[in-house]
Amino acid sequence: MNINVYNEYDPLKTVIIGDAQNLFFPDSHDIEKEKNMPTWKKFMTNIVYRLLRGKRVPRFIVQKFRNELAEFEKLLLENDITVLKVAPITLGQSEPFGLGQMYARDSVMCVGDLLIEGHLQIEMRKKERLGYKKLIEEIKKKNNVATISQSDPVFLEGGDVLVDYPNVFVGIGKYASNIAGIAWLKEQLNSDWHIIPVFLNDDAILHLDCCMTIIAPKTAIIHRDSLKQLPEELQDYTFIPINAKTRQEMGGNVLVIGEKKVIVQKRHQALQKELLNRGFTVLPLSFTWHTLLDGAFRCASCPLERRK
Repeated sequence: MNINVYNEYDPLKTVIIGDAQNLFFPDSHDIEKEKNMPTWKKFMTNIVYRLLRGKRVPRFIVQKFRNELAEFEKLLLENDITVLKVAPITLGQSEPFGLGQMYARDSVMCVGDLLIEGHLQIEMRKKERLGYKKLIEEIKKKNNVATISQSDPVFLEGGDVLVDYPNVFVGIGKYASNIAGIAWLKEQLNSDWHIIPVFLNDDAILHLDCCMTIIAPKTAIIHRDSLKQLPEELQDYTFIPINAKTRQEMGGNVLVIGEKKVIVQKRHQALQKELLNRGFTVLPLSFTWHTLLDGAFRCASCPLERRK
């Protein structure tokens, strides 16, 4: 394959998706304690995670995630997309509690013809990059790969990186990508690219794609209140707004797989109707269990090739 990701909307050719074979409860984390986090998530982190940290997630719950990923993979294959998967990893005794490999977007991302091994800020998620090892070894044979040191405070996560050549919009929040990550990315790309920070307005939101996704040329889905001032490079975009409930349910976290062809959560009827009115082909799919952990279709996929 040839790494080729110059935007978020050209027809998808090759993609990596996540895995849900091995799920372990995490320890509590500060992001779940932020003031705008739903009450039930605060309960999970303050009570449930402390009681169950490091234990396997019950099989019936694991199966819910596996079923959703299987339906997601089936839909991708039906649209002639080559699907690769992260390799399942196990939880080592000395590693931080918690394991989930469903969100393939965050550890690895592509910009132009470059594959990037990022650096995740939340400690228990760092191990997820091990699931890409064999894939990256193959990719390196014909493609450029850049890797961020895992020992430096330089953080860059795929959920924050939205590509729309010549621009790369990078979300900056409290618990994921940072300004040092932007500086690192600038060093990897040539001068044709412009790296633009987009500052999150809510510390309970992990990534930029939790509140904004680009779905066509100069067109994006957005929850405006989740962002601080929009950069100048976004001022001429046409935005499809979503409300706070839809954002919290990850409704805007869609995946474009073809020209104006987009995978959307089945339950978000209003967004589907708006997209249909704007000439999009909508592919509805249930992904509710994944959204409970703040991820949806974009989070669960790492595009490697898009056809120009």
